[in-house]
Amino acid sequence: MKRTILLLSSSAAVALAGCSDPAPEADSAFAEQVESKPETIVAPISAADSIDAGLTVGDQAPLAAGLLIDGGETTLGKILENGPALIVFTRSVEWCPYCQTQLKSINAIVDDLKDRGYDLYGLSYDSPDQQDRFSQNQMLRYRMLSDQPSTVIDGFGLRDPQYTDGRAVGVPYASVFVIDKTGKIVAKSVSGDFKKRPSNEQILALVDSI
Repeated sequence: MKRTILLLSSSAAVALAGCSDPAPEADSAFAEQVESKPETIVAPISAADSIDAGLTVGDQAPLAAGLLIDGGETTLGKILENGPALIVFTRSVEWCPYCQTQLKSINAIVDDLKDRGYDLYGLSYDSPDQQDRFSQNQMLRYRMLSDQPSTVIDGFGLRDPQYTDGRAVGVPYASVFVIDKTGKIVAKSVSGDFKKRPSNEQILALVDSI
């Protein structure tokens, strides 16, 4: 097993919607607003964008930390009982267009990851209702994990420290963690720039590097 943090680079550009500070609360026209926002072409994550934050390859994930999924309570340990997982830590399904675009994009690699033995999950501090609305509107083929108190985010050491007040407090660095069935972290990618996220090709390359 290759115990390394893969610093990713790619020449392919990823289409991402603009995102800066958290926008006002979304209303009932949330889905239409997301689709109508102009897209910004941003390069995928590169070695220069990657940072060494959070738990490292070989560390044990916080298996007892609580999460909400499908309207019920669970833990990361229980989720991993279903098999190894690839978790995409993202800022918000409600107010971050970069996150919305990324979460829609990774829908295309659910089967590719399953073929490699991994279940795909998205994780944010949004409420289950917010996540469910986004999932249904975008017809996501994977499950979202709600970490409202940022307990799992903190357990992984991924809380973005630049936010000390306002609604963005508790968001994680944009990250991808690959975790085996025992809870061991086997690969990771953490971006220091929330505007840059791994492309689908980069995510699959990360898994293939294990």
